[in-house]
Amino acid sequence: MVAKYQFCLCLILGLVIPMLAVQAEYVTVQIKNRALDDGILLAPVWIGFHDGSYDLFDMGQPVLAGSALERLAEDGNPEPLQVEFGSSVPGGISGIVMGFEGFPDIPVFEPGEQASAAFDLDPALNRFLSFAGMVLPSNDAFIANDDPIAIELFDAFGNFKGKQTILIFGTAVYDAGTELNNEMDAAFLNQSAPDTGATTSDAVRRHPGFIGSFANPAPGQDPVILGAHIEPGLFINPIAADFTRPDVVVAEIVIIPEPATVVLLLGGALAAFRKRPRAH
Repeated sequence: MVAKYQFCLCLILGLVIPMLAVQAEYVTVQIKNRALDDGILLAPVWIGFHDGSYDLFDMGQPVLAGSALERLAEDGNPEPLQVEFGSSVPGGISGIVMGFEGFPDIPVFEPGEQASAAFDLDPALNRFLSFAGMVLPSNDAFIANDDPIAIELFDAFGNFKGKQTILIFGTAVYDAGTELNNEMDAAFLNQSAPDTGATTSDAVRRHPGFIGSFANPAPGQDPVILGAHIEPGLFINPIAADFTRPDVVVAEIVIIPEPATVVLLLGGALAAFRKRPRAH
C-alpha cells in the first residue's frame, strides 16, 4: 500500500510541477519610494507588459507635445498613458500602482512607502515590463525605462526568469524637456492647474537636479523646491530630496512570481499523503 501511495504522489508531482511554469505568469509588482524621510515623493506609477515592441520614449529625442508621457511627466497623471497603451498594444497588460492617501486625497508614494499590484500575464505577449512615474515636486522629472526590452520577465521559451529587484538611482531620473525647470508651476508645490508652466520642446535627458542641488548648484539662483514646505506639513529637505547626490536610490521595483494556486494544491496533496494510514 505504501508503494501505491508513493506512486500516486509521484503522479501528482508529475502533474503539478509542470504547472508551476504555467502558473508563474501570475506576478506581483511592488513599488517602493526609497527616498529618505522628507525626501522626494513619487506620483502613481504606470506599469505595462508587452512583447518588446512598445517604446515609451527615446533618450535624446523630444517628447511629443500633448502626449500621454507629457501629462505623466508634468502633472503626475498616468491615466492618459494607460489609455494610450491599451489602444496601441495588442495583448498588452497594464495597470497603475498607487501609494496610500497620506498626502491629502492623492495616492502618492511618500518616502519609505510601498504598494503592489498583481497581474496575470501571457509569457509571449507580456514578456517585457515598462514603467513610468513622476518625481514630485518638479516641473517634468520622471522615472522610466528607456529600453523597452531592458526588463525581461520571461525568456524566449516562455519560462519565468524569477524574482527581480530593480533599483532606480537618482542619476537615472529623466527630464522630459517639455517644461522649463524654473521650479515654478511645479506639480504638487506651486502648480496652479494641470498643464501649466513655461513650455519647452527639448530632448529627453538626464535630469540636471533641482536648483541648489549637488549636481546643479546654480549660483545666483534661489532654490524653490529644496527646502520647501508642502501643505499640510510635508517638508522637502534639501539633502534628503537631492537625488543627484552620489549613490542615491529613489525607487525600487520588485517583481515577484505568485504561483499561489499550485502551491496550495501541492501542499494539500502532500498533507493528504502524510495522513494516509499505514497498511498493517
